Amino acid sequence: MQERFFTTDAHDLQMVRAEQIGVDYVDWGLQVIMAPEVWNKSIGQGVKVGILDTGVDFTHPDLRDNIAAYMDFTGSPAGPRDVEGHGTHVAGIIAAESNNVGLVGVAPGAKLYCAKVLGDNGSGGFDAIIRGIDWLIQQGVDVINMSLGCSVEPPQEVHQAIQRAAAAGIVICAACGNENTDVGWPAKYDETIAVSAMGMDYNRAEFSNHGVKNEIIAPGVDILSTFKGSTYARLSGTSMATPIVTGSVALYISMIKAQTGKRPPAEQIHAAIDASAVHLGKEGRNEDFGVGLINLVKLLGI
Repeated sequence: MQERFFTTDAHDLQMVRAEQIGVDYVDWGLQVIMAPEVWNKSIGQGVKVGILDTGVDFTHPDLRDNIAAYMDFTGSPAGPRDVEGHGTHVAGIIAAESNNVGLVGVAPGAKLYCAKVLGDNGSGGFDAIIRGIDWLIQQGVDVINMSLGCSVEPPQEVHQAIQRAAAAGIVICAACGNENTDVGWPAKYDETIAVSAMGMDYNRAEFSNHGVKNEIIAPGVDILSTFKGSTYARLSGTSMATPIVTGSVALYISMIKAQTGKRPPAEQIHAAIDASAVHLGKEGRNEDFGVGLINLVKLLGI
């Protein structure tokens, strides 16, 4: 059990019929971070987002046009297709299309590069994670989403792969974990943005990990997104909060690229995310909320 990474959501799966959603629905989590208010300035166009997860439903009507590439590193008989559902849910939070179907993700103009590194049971070996990271580096992604975790420190080769991504200028967003304890790996690495989960009451979700390594909080309870089999579902977890931050990073990178013609340094992105957060609880960084709640109007300077 100590030789595996796992998905970091296992909470409150609720299937939702497409006809219950409507057209280009904007979920509560996106409303809270003020995503609709910034889409006239950035929708994530020109940004490549890497996802390390259980694969993706590459035929989903809300995702298929935004999926640029996918690859399986698990040896699953299903190949890169998402059997578990977790990876498809993460993908939709980041970049579900604005196409008059279903719902909209945080960065509906971004392109997705989906590495299946977790198997059909939601777990995966360290080697698959490493190979997935290196593939995403080769694809030239701008930001990587890691909605997965491990409660014990992985081999140094995992950290070295993340360091290679960081050295390539890639921002890595990682889930803190769902055990209501200290931040797990890879979120604990200095190179990542560690994300905890907030409920609708603006408090840390009772399941969310926390601690001094927790950098920022985002909505992570009852988040509606795409799901396997061209369906939709609500899920809760730091796995859901993390892609909200990843999508926000994509919006920021897209805006800076449009202004300057190049991707901003990772250090600038980290600093901008932290500086634009809205404090929750006591002033300053704390173990429950990190620097605070991601806020896109502040991040994009609108």
